[in-house]
Amino acid sequence: MNMEINPFNHILVVLQANEDPSIPLARATRLCKAYTGKMSVFVSLHELFYPKANFNLADNLQEIVDEQQDSITKILAKWDATEYVEDIFLSWQQKPSKAIEKLLSQETFNLVIKAPYLQSDFKRLFLSGLDHYFVANCPLPIWMVKPRLWDKQFEVLACVDIKDDDFDNHLLNRKILGVSDSLAHTIGGQMHVIDCYDGEIGSLHIDFNKERGFKREATLKQKHQEKLKLYIQEYSLAEDVLHSVEGIPDEAVPEKAAILNAEVAVIGNNEDKHFFDKMFGDTAMALTEAMPCDILILKPE
Repeated sequence: MNMEINPFNHILVVLQANEDPSIPLARATRLCKAYTGKMSVFVSLHELFYPKANFNLADNLQEIVDEQQDSITKILAKWDATEYVEDIFLSWQQKPSKAIEKLLSQETFNLVIKAPYLQSDFKRLFLSGLDHYFVANCPLPIWMVKPRLWDKQFEVLACVDIKDDDFDNHLLNRKILGVSDSLAHTIGGQMHVIDCYDGEIGSLHIDFNKERGFKREATLKQKHQEKLKLYIQEYSLAEDVLHSVEGIPDEAVPEKAAILNAEVAVIGNNEDKHFFDKMFGDTAMALTEAMPCDILILKPE
């Protein structure tokens, strides 16, 4: 039985005053048209005022607000997409994470779209910024956009974790497949499924008993493939869209996404369980930076 998947029919687009809004707005427009949905746009002006403490900007606040709204409206008007905009929120008094957290408590959204925030190499070591808030703490699915055009053939890469037998991870895998399948059917494309497994052990273990004699044990790849078949039996997928790849996800998934020229990769992110994950980030955060395409990060229920 397929897992029930909620459509992305109310999207929050998160922008900052110093970034190009066209790519996040383009993705939101495409999804609004596909799901017959709507979008709200959040723009943080906080960096214009802090930490510079440039309070003189307050004299031109209305001008700044009008300029931001006009910029968004003009971009959407070129695509005949203004009808999909429900609200434009501009915030300058709070840090973006605090302002968005408050907004999410007041409004009902089912997806957040934003571009990854560019930081220095040193700051990336300590993931405490806005991207880390969205990936690790925000309960909603997060769609991180990358600066590339989508091809006519839409490829969705569903990234499952077969190795973890935890029940919550099982549900998250099913959610990844369900959302990926929904995207592929709604936008009109193909779902691919990828699972990564560790390298084979150097020594070979051969099982033996008196009744059946010697029997070679299944390899790690075969074990993963057998588990994967249980997950995908409810989907009509050809063998050539199933990918069992040796390696760690941080490296193997971006490589496969590049080979497939995928438009979006769908991954899951469970809560941080370890001290080093909390401080330095986990696989989801690493993939956010490494992926050559958009990445959709799903959270547990």
